Amino acid sequence: MIVNSQFKISPILLISILSILPFLAIYIYVISPQESVAFPLVVFMIIVYFWFALVRTRVHKVIIEKNNIIVKRYYGLGRSIAYDFSKLDGFVVLFESGKLGVSEQSVFILEKGKRVVCICSYYLSNFNDLKLVLKENLNDLGEIKGHDNISDFLKNS
Repeated sequence: MIVNSQFKISPILLISILSILPFLAIYIYVISPQESVAFPLVVFMIIVYFWFALVRTRVHKVIIEKNNIIVKRYYGLGRSIAYDFSKLDGFVVLFESGKLGVSEQSVFILEKGKRVVCICSYYLSNFNDLKLVLKENLNDLGEIKGHDNISDFLKNS
């Protein structure tokens, strides 16, 4: 059985629009000589941080096959990395609280106590299907609540 992750439309649009902003900021700087160079630089730095902090660690194309999981980072544009289920420790589920209460946000797949894959419910429309297949193939290592507890959890495992 092969399960492919499927991206939601709204995050794709959001990331596309945010990726265009530095070019728009440079265009505004070029056509408006009175504008400071600080504005395009700040916009560019924010977008670079967004791409390397969020998109690199959260937005993965995931393919779950019979004996392994294949991950492509950067919305599937990165290189493929295959992880054999027998070499993985298992997975942990991250719950976060927000305005609507506590909700399941992400599944972190661990190898040797370190996070190697993140499957995030915000970006994927078939998050629950992927999680069910992971439950069949990997150990469920429990739940953690909030981002602050992730590093504590990984230190203790």
